[in-house]
Amino acid sequence: MKVSIIILNYNGLLFNEVCLKTVFNQTYKDFEIIFVDNGSSDNSGKVAELLFGSRNNFKYISSGKNLGFTGGNNLGYKNSNGEYIVLLNNDTVVEPNWLEELVKALETYENAGLVQSLVFTDGIPKKYYDKNGTINFLGHNIMEIFPIDKNGKGEIFLAGGASLIFRRTLLGDKKEIFPDEYFLYSEDTYLSFFSIFSGFKNYHNAKSVVYHKGSGTTKKSKSSFITYYQERNRFLNFLIFFPFLFLILLIPYFIFNILSKILLSLFKKKYSLFGIIRAHLWLTFHPGLITKEREKVKPYKKIKYRLVLEYLTCKIFNGDNRFEIVINNLSAFYCHITGLKTVEFRK
Repeated sequence: MKVSIIILNYNGLLFNEVCLKTVFNQTYKDFEIIFVDNGSSDNSGKVAELLFGSRNNFKYISSGKNLGFTGGNNLGYKNSNGEYIVLLNNDTVVEPNWLEELVKALETYENAGLVQSLVFTDGIPKKYYDKNGTINFLGHNIMEIFPIDKNGKGEIFLAGGASLIFRRTLLGDKKEIFPDEYFLYSEDTYLSFFSIFSGFKNYHNAKSVVYHKGSGTTKKSKSSFITYYQERNRFLNFLIFFPFLFLILLIPYFIFNILSKILLSLFKKKYSLFGIIRAHLWLTFHPGLITKEREKVKPYKKIKYRLVLEYLTCKIFNGDNRFEIVINNLSAFYCHITGLKTVEFRK
């Protein structure tokens, strides 16, 4: 089965050559590379075209401007021909059987919607690779939730966008993978929600191995820019996929989130206050766009939202200091009394 591997480049001169060499050196041979240059200013796109453009299965596309992770991948998708679609970050190096293992998992795992690779990211402690994580009601990643069996297989919720595969048929009549408006951050959460709500299962395959630099193209971005998209998109996912009556139950989480983020922006400079305010103003003043995206996904939703909740966690924090334990216990109690049955309440 032909695979289209979409690789997005934005000023990735340091990464592209080594990444593409390892992708071309795959045991699985039936693939094309859709290389999308996202308005780079370092000539990295043209260098990649010069190095690999003579290969029949390499397609170079220039967007002309920075469309973000979402817009760039959507452009690549529109120019792809494969029945299987792979998203791969350009700041990665992949093992020779990386693609073969992704395809094998997609074809053999029960009702697979998305399959992610084992992605070793610089700076992430080794203990976090023994299990997979999920997200909480703030849209934050919480680690060490879903087990991985001895064969490297594990059912998960969140399939990371650094390296994942899905069938073209997953998207049905949709012309894009993500809403262009997301630009970057939490777009893989959007796709994970889309897959689960569509009645599929998401998986991890530890035999498909990727080495990832992480944040290779966003390290120089301003804090307000990053905070805005992270904060807005985390909540946008819930506003798009979940019923409004359920969202009312999340109001305490929303209030806790914005107050804590403001305090952290003022006293620890962990977030940008301007980015936080801008994100929540956007969510307040764009009900039309949110409604439009809700209508887009509505025809694909096959299962009830309560079944999706079983893949999420009631934990607020990853840590285990006294304050975090208290907050996590309070959240668990709130979920219990309101009937929000997260992964902790699975039977």
